[in-house]
Amino acid sequence: MLLRTINGDRAKAQTGGRAAVILAPVILGLYVLFGCFVAINTHDGRDPNGAPLFYDFSAFYQAAAFANSGRASTAYDDDAMAAAEQAAFPGATLRLPWNYPPTFQLLLMPLAALPYVMAWLLWSGALYGLYTLLARQLVGVGHRWIVLLAPGAAVNLLVGQNGLLSTVLIGGGVLLLRPRPIVGGVLLGLMSYKPHFAVLVPLALICGREWRALGGAIASGAGLLLLAVAVLGIDPWLAFLHKAAQPSAIFSSSSSAWRTIPSVMIMAGSLGLDARLSSVLHWSLAAAAAIGALWVWRKTGDGRLRAAALATATLIVTPYLRVYDLALLILPISVLLPGVETEIGIGELATVFAAWLLPAVLLFAQPSIQIQVGPVITVALMGLILWRSVRTSDLTWKSPITMAHKQTLT
Repeated sequence: MLLRTINGDRAKAQTGGRAAVILAPVILGLYVLFGCFVAINTHDGRDPNGAPLFYDFSAFYQAAAFANSGRASTAYDDDAMAAAEQAAFPGATLRLPWNYPPTFQLLLMPLAALPYVMAWLLWSGALYGLYTLLARQLVGVGHRWIVLLAPGAAVNLLVGQNGLLSTVLIGGGVLLLRPRPIVGGVLLGLMSYKPHFAVLVPLALICGREWRALGGAIASGAGLLLLAVAVLGIDPWLAFLHKAAQPSAIFSSSSSAWRTIPSVMIMAGSLGLDARLSSVLHWSLAAAAAIGALWVWRKTGDGRLRAAALATATLIVTPYLRVYDLALLILPISVLLPGVETEIGIGELATVFAAWLLPAVLLFAQPSIQIQVGPVITVALMGLILWRSVRTSDLTWKSPITMAHKQTLT
């Protein structure tokens, strides 16, 4: 029985290895070709579409520049941000507001002291390096290329966004809860840089009875807040709170189309539902996803399942997210990939592939999209995560060695 198990595992590893040999270079080659196209057609700091090079990163850089000049609160003035972006990239037509709390502005300040391209290189290189370390913990060697070459990661590198940061903080924080609970809690607490993505974190830690981690999360979140007040003052916080109190203005202030907002509320609107019904549908699914994720946290100590449930539920709960935030989908994807312990059906495999490809589809196929389909895939993933949790006999993680040993005894 043990020999049969080992041979089966070898066959799966060889299949994954063959796929990596064939597909990984093709995908990497496509990314390189696209990068060369953008580089060749970039002029005066503007990409082929006339937008600032690295797109969203220009807003990060400008908000940090305001902070460095002692005018952090000016970043929350949409007109001032647009004027500064126009001055930095003459001829660019997009409008990128600043909607993050001053804590994130504080973290970005060192980058604005560097030339723009160098700042992007440091930002993207550091985040992708941390993401690579996370990938080593999420999947085996045969599947690692799926994580490292995920379109969700590529989109974040292209536009200089923070989706990889969220993925590293949630994924790394949850996986560290068992070996280093306080450190894991500190990472999860740093998600306060993006408050609407941190709503479920304390609830999950409470349901998982991770008390030391909860203390670490509170300490890191509060410490970052106090540091931002000490460095930037109180005015940026007042400006941020004033803006946060008008969520509808946040939706309308950006130049991005609704097709880049893969939330349930936006999907409902694209189906023709009015604002009231859209809100009811969104918060009903949000409540169900949150309850499901907290149930997983209550019942299992499996870090990968916990991270997958928390990340997926977060994407369903928040009404405001963008394509780059879908980098978080790599956490449920890594759990649902077929492995030593599990096999998946064609329907599950199709859902996983659709989730892997979704960020690229939403980014590049916008004009042809009439309905926001992103939440359909996210909700389906949540269902698969819950089903995987139910199917796991004792809801605790088992290593491949333990599984093989148990099979020999039977």
